[in-house]
Amino acid sequence: VPAMVRVAHQLNGVLKDIRVIPGIELTHVPPSEIPPLILKARELGAQVVVVHGETLVEPVAPGTNRAAIEGGADILAHPGLITEEEVILAAERGVYLEISARKGHCLTNGHVAKLARKLGASLVLNTDAHAPGDLIDRERAFGVLLGAGLSREEALEVLSAGEELAKRLGGERNG
Repeated sequence: VPAMVRVAHQLNGVLKDIRVIPGIELTHVPPSEIPPLILKARELGAQVVVVHGETLVEPVAPGTNRAAIEGGADILAHPGLITEEEVILAAERGVYLEISARKGHCLTNGHVAKLARKLGASLVLNTDAHAPGDLIDRERAFGVLLGAGLSREEALEVLSAGEELAKRLGGERNG
């Protein structure tokens, strides 16, 4: 993480179209280890901590969603068939729930959006990009949010919330 922080600072000095926010995604970690690893990541300089949630398309340990929320992750990514109780807890703790643009992980976007809307949790759109070709523009992001069942107004709110979250977690651009 410290090396990532240094590289992010260096890149932010020269990049004009994108801000690099050093962070980590905890993936396939036993639930009992998630809270202490969130703390450790922050101690090492991670400005955003994402936890890989209980997606339908990968064998994620049950209890991962709850551990991420209770541990204070910034974002719970692809939370799958998250429960109402977990969504309420995410709303109370300020943990964002991801609407995913990634193939497979997006299968439960409608479920996540419906519960977040009903129970007051915050949503954020994420590409879960693994390669440059996975990055999307604002128009595609808007389409993913509409496809999740959000209204045009709600989709715009999610996009704005994501921009505000990026500013809060990563500060303003250096360049």
